[in-house]
Amino acid sequence: MKKVSRVFLIAVIATLSLNIASAQEKDNFTIDKLSIEGRADFDYFEQGETSTSGIDGKYFNFEIKGTFLQDFSYRVRQRFDMQYGSSKTDYMIVTYQGHKNLSVTAGKMPLAVGGWEYDLAPIDVYYASQFWNTFNCYDVGGQVAFHSNDKKHDIIFQITNSTFYENEENYKFEGKYAYNLLWYGRMGFFKTSYSFNMIEQTKHHYINYIALGNMFDFDRLDFYIDFMNRGFFHQKDFFLGDFTLIGEVKYAFTDKFTLVAKGGYDRNINDIYGKPQFMDMTVVPGMEYTFAGLGFEAYPYKGNKNVRLHGFFAANKSDDLGLSLQFNVGVTWRVNFVK
Repeated sequence: MKKVSRVFLIAVIATLSLNIASAQEKDNFTIDKLSIEGRADFDYFEQGETSTSGIDGKYFNFEIKGTFLQDFSYRVRQRFDMQYGSSKTDYMIVTYQGHKNLSVTAGKMPLAVGGWEYDLAPIDVYYASQFWNTFNCYDVGGQVAFHSNDKKHDIIFQITNSTFYENEENYKFEGKYAYNLLWYGRMGFFKTSYSFNMIEQTKHHYINYIALGNMFDFDRLDFYIDFMNRGFFHQKDFFLGDFTLIGEVKYAFTDKFTLVAKGGYDRNINDIYGKPQFMDMTVVPGMEYTFAGLGFEAYPYKGNKNVRLHGFFAANKSDDLGLSLQFNVGVTWRVNFVK
């Protein structure tokens, strides 16, 4: 797999380089989006007899995307931690699409993993599964995407660095990779986000993800059901030994007010005694995590989604921490400087 990944990445880079060299300089450079967005929340947590609360600047994002030359597009999104001053690059990609049915992308991007909870930007997630909370989803790589003529299906093959690493400062040279195959389908009210993933957790040991994201969109009502199975192929309980199940329902009473209900379950009963290299590093063996909540989204300005108010009450339970409760209200704002 390592040799295949090197050949694939070299081919992606070579394709991009050759097309840049042959492109005409007269082709325009455009900025289609130049935006900033932020989110701030008030949180109240309660666990047993202990409670805590505070105001948290969750996210501050900067994003720019557009086109250049004839068939190229670019996207950069930087996410800043408003409280601790750190930042992370979510996207820094260049895409070449010389044909309507084929595109090639290289740079830093999300790993192509299925599921609609996973598909959301962090700023749009209020409470989440154990998998979402522990999986580091952005890394450097390349991908080839095939697009159907009717624009209803996209199939993506991607190779990136593995996001599981032992040395945080030098992880890019650990020689571990992720191989991802993802299908986005749009068939009327039904949409898919299905993937098959082989991700190298430790050297030469790959964990498999089978992710099935199912979205149903009925005008004011939409809901999704995500299922992900994780495991190593030799394991006794490969199916349903380690999995995540999530459901979310949204109903828009008006253009200004939406009710949201969400719940999920993570479980890992796989036995790895004497074989630590086969441990799922996201939902660890012995973990059982249940969460559920009810909340709302409100848009105070009619016909404008740039200011969003939200609130929710959620409960979660795990074997190690027991039952905990969370109450949250917050505001999200977005400004796009390009009209």
